[in-house]
Amino acid sequence: MKRVLWLMIALAGMFSIAACGGGNNTAGGNTTGSGGGNGKAPDKIIITAIPDDNADKLKEHFGAVAKYLEGKIGIPCEYMHVEKYDASVTALATGQAHLSWMGGVTTVQADQKTEGGAVVVCCRDIDKKFKTYFIANADSGIGKVNDLKDLAGKAGGKDFTFGSKGSTSGHLMPRYFFTTQNDGKKPEDVFGNVGYSGSHDKTLAQVADGTFTVGALNYATYDKASDDLKAKAPIIYTTPTYVDYSFVARKDLGEELIGKIRKALLELDPASEDGKKILGFMKAGKLVEADMSEWAGIKAVMESGVDIGG
Repeated sequence: MKRVLWLMIALAGMFSIAACGGGNNTAGGNTTGSGGGNGKAPDKIIITAIPDDNADKLKEHFGAVAKYLEGKIGIPCEYMHVEKYDASVTALATGQAHLSWMGGVTTVQADQKTEGGAVVVCCRDIDKKFKTYFIANADSGIGKVNDLKDLAGKAGGKDFTFGSKGSTSGHLMPRYFFTTQNDGKKPEDVFGNVGYSGSHDKTLAQVADGTFTVGALNYATYDKASDDLKAKAPIIYTTPTYVDYSFVARKDLGEELIGKIRKALLELDPASEDGKKILGFMKAGKLVEADMSEWAGIKAVMESGVDIGG
């Protein structure tokens, strides 16, 4: 089983290379829920996102994304904040939202809950080779480790925190790598207490202040954090890479509108005012084309039995 999952993740990386030239040709397929209604543009595009960071920062950032898209596609756009990962999936699946910024797990869930009625619009250049950092409190004395089996030996009995259960980079993949490198032992079999902070920024803060000794979070959140926080919670291990975040849309927006949204997002230039603001927050050089097939590896890990919550 382990070998099959690693093969699926490797294949996902291969698909990402192929999709750079292919794009998405699936818009306008099977639909569920209300959405735009068989290709008819809605009066307003509602954008949502997984709550993986500080709420105020997300509102500011995706408010800027909404404003940018509105100017490009000529339809009013608005950001709708949600408090839980699964709420972003539900919003897209029920037609409450038309476009959503999702992680790897929620990208797969959106495809599943819409019964194929969701399409990946694009992702960041960094999302095709994403990774997770394991960090430790600076006063713990744990230091860098060669692998997660080494970490289990050094930090056994200590407190450990993931982010949200539904997070790809803050739970699913670090749990998967930890378990496979420890011959099937789960974090709960090794650490004294396993918690869930709820978001990447909280994981970093809680390891830095000693609430938890060790934690796992996505590298993009860590890299944009202050030097003070990094000094209090240094990186001790970096995982292999995998596919993660993406913009996902309802297919019933129609191929033409989805194409306009995709074009606008792909045109974001870090040299422009909009690009600097939006791409800067996202820690990306640009947004690139992607296809749902690239998330096959994530789907395989999800189906291996990891508890990702409701």
